Amino acid sequence: MNSRIAILAGVALALAGCTTAVVASNPLQARWNGKTAGSFFAAYGPPISDTAGAGGTTLYKWRGGFVKGKSCTVELTVSESYRINTIRAVGDRVDPKGGPTHCEKVLDAAS
Repeated sequence: MNSRIAILAGVALALAGCTTAVVASNPLQARWNGKTAGSFFAAYGPPISDTAGAGGTTLYKWRGGFVKGKSCTVELTVSESYRINTIRAVGDRVDPKGGPTHCEKVLDAAS
């Protein structure tokens, strides 16, 4: 009986180490990686294009946040399960005062 408990505890510890971590290299990724693409598009509108990728992924291009000549364009790589794997700004405006970029503000990623 004790050996079964020890084996189960070992398996539980091994499985606990198998979680998938979302690595965020910028505020957009920290905010959106791992979230559903449906929640993104419901909040900000539909994509302007989509392209099938390798392994069942889809690359979506989205544009919005039109304010005083500024806009935000991002590319989202979405998994087969419709979760955002990566998001990157391809058209953005940097804040000259060092604050969040226009895309970070528009897409609720400004800290």
